[in-house]
Amino acid sequence: MNDDFLFSEDEPEVEVTEDEEPFQVLIVDDDEEIHTITKMALSDFKLDGRRLQFNSVYSGSEAKAFLRDRDDIAMTLLDVVMETDHAGLEVARWIRQDLKNKLIRIVLRTGQPGQAPEEDVIARYDIDDYKEKTELTYRKLVTLMYSCLRAFRDLNAIERNKRGLEKVINASAEVFSAQSMHGLCQGILEQLVALITHSDDAMYCRAESSKTEGLTAATESGSLFEIIGGTGDYERAIGQPVEEDIDWHLVQQLQDSSNHVEFRIHHNNYYGLYKTKGKRQYLLFIKGVRELSELDQNLLGLFVNNSSIAIDNLHSRDIERAQQRELLYSVGEAIDKHSVEHISHHVKRSAEMAGQLAILTGATIDDAEKLKLASSVYDIGKVSVQMELAQRADALTIHDYEEIMQKVIKGHDYLSQTDTEIAHIAAQVAQDIHERWDGTGFPSQKRGQDININARILAITSQYDAIRTDRSYREAQCMESAADYLLQHSGKFFDPELVGLMLDNLDAIEKIRQRYPDKR
Repeated sequence: MNDDFLFSEDEPEVEVTEDEEPFQVLIVDDDEEIHTITKMALSDFKLDGRRLQFNSVYSGSEAKAFLRDRDDIAMTLLDVVMETDHAGLEVARWIRQDLKNKLIRIVLRTGQPGQAPEEDVIARYDIDDYKEKTELTYRKLVTLMYSCLRAFRDLNAIERNKRGLEKVINASAEVFSAQSMHGLCQGILEQLVALITHSDDAMYCRAESSKTEGLTAATESGSLFEIIGGTGDYERAIGQPVEEDIDWHLVQQLQDSSNHVEFRIHHNNYYGLYKTKGKRQYLLFIKGVRELSELDQNLLGLFVNNSSIAIDNLHSRDIERAQQRELLYSVGEAIDKHSVEHISHHVKRSAEMAGQLAILTGATIDDAEKLKLASSVYDIGKVSVQMELAQRADALTIHDYEEIMQKVIKGHDYLSQTDTEIAHIAAQVAQDIHERWDGTGFPSQKRGQDININARILAITSQYDAIRTDRSYREAQCMESAADYLLQHSGKFFDPELVGLMLDNLDAIEKIRQRYPDKR
């Protein structure tokens, strides 16, 4: 064996960080001596402060079994001739084509170059290098490790950037959905830390400015900032308050600055704070960052500024939507009561219950929100019902009931004239709300799943809340009585599957009633 392999001068060392994860290297060779010499020669090797962790197998079949369970291998030193003359070549092909691992760096080593000529191997197989064991001196081995591991590191950064970019694209396509705020922030955050900081652990947090006054004293527990995006250690903490790792005294200094964007790097951690005109604050925290160039620091500041503005606008939009929903609920209550003798939230409760039940059926949050809005105005036909008829305290005659039903169905015609999605949903509900599961309803005697799903949902939630609400001709009934009514008419008036879902989740339904009590 060439003496250079074992005794040439050491390469200059890079400053080590104790907590750095080592690069995982797989040695595949049927010669035990090759394993021993390789580990000895590279025992002090480091790249970016990361050492090597060696894994040894002795055949092509063992290599395949090992790699099926491990996706963290950075590089493999792969013998060509083992249990067969081309075992290593088969493993190289299998890694790229069957395992579809494009990140691991593959270096073929052979002691019998005639078995697999170098030019043919390089042309036919997706590998990084092909070396004869006799020519692979210590210096050449170290050079090879640097080039392959740097390629692995950079390809990983590109892959992480790609995943982050995909999340940004997906979130942008759904920018008006209820979850787009977190999706957009999460995607941009992953892309940013992959390209600039190379850190795995970062979080993006939000707090109302009114809550951050006296920050140092009040936030020792971190309860005032909510995590709205996270990577690494913080990815599973999205939606939770910040509870650790933050130096709140430093955050207080950033808050006291007159600049609306301010950042610090403290103990290898990045803090970036943005204060919006909407009286909110956004904090970007990245743990364990390396030395950042001035360009990288400016990019991070730009991210905090621009992403905070976008998220703040989405937050304001959500508030505006909630206010519009409340307005529609008020209109719906006025339609339902046709008087202002007392304030009832029957329409609001029925709509909120319908949204809850829709989600239980598998509807998206966005679709549930649309149903709630439509539920507040589907009964618009009631405005044409005579006042004295709508307010009668005694039982209605068959003639009175038919008159009311005819007027209510007119709501479909009113709503169909409006070319919006909410009005379209409300029109379908108005058309089918009085149909019955067994086909005995009004006006078209539809049955079963021919009845619009939103109408089936709202028929159940509206009836349940009506039974639980005081009327001029009777008092409110208990939860058990309302549930019994649904159960008795399941499969007759109501969709039995929806009734089952409703009764299985009565605790959640009753919480909606508690949230919106009637006022006299």
